[in-house]
Amino acid sequence: MEVLFENRYTVSRRMLLSFARGASFSQRFFFRFSIVGMGICLLAIAYCLVFLPGDWDAILSPAVSFLLCAMLFFFPNLTARILYRNTIRLHDGTVPETVIRFSDEITMEEGTLSVRFGYRQVTKIRETKLLYVLMLGKDSGIILDKSGFSVGDLAAFRSFILKQCPSLKK
Repeated sequence: MEVLFENRYTVSRRMLLSFARGASFSQRFFFRFSIVGMGICLLAIAYCLVFLPGDWDAILSPAVSFLLCAMLFFFPNLTARILYRNTIRLHDGTVPETVIRFSDEITMEEGTLSVRFGYRQVTKIRETKLLYVLMLGKDSGIILDKSGFSVGDLAAFRSFILKQCPSLKK
């Protein structure tokens, strides 16, 4: 069958960070939890400084909690860095172009690797500032660069993919 849509891009750390922060369920949870947690910890530290001056034992717990939340804040960055490093390692030191074609099935080619997916496998669609992601599970998906369509365009693709994927959770 002929190719209805084609998306081409070369993956970058910025794209992977956008995926980790905006599309991956667990990464989004960690990122949002860390922001809320850091805010609460800062309020607790301020409370201890104002109402319990000189009681450094009272400040210790919120300070340690703040540091743990700060680590969670940077978890998506670490994940993106690891994914990028694994991509380079998988392709012998280079980052090849990724080509995703949509016809009667979804075909993804990256360097020498080729994978096929059925439209039934797509369970959710997530959108970030840079990416349009077809989720296959909670933390795995097919990344599409919004500006990377070489056949078709994003507006036509949106209506196409909604019709093709019967398993989408609405």
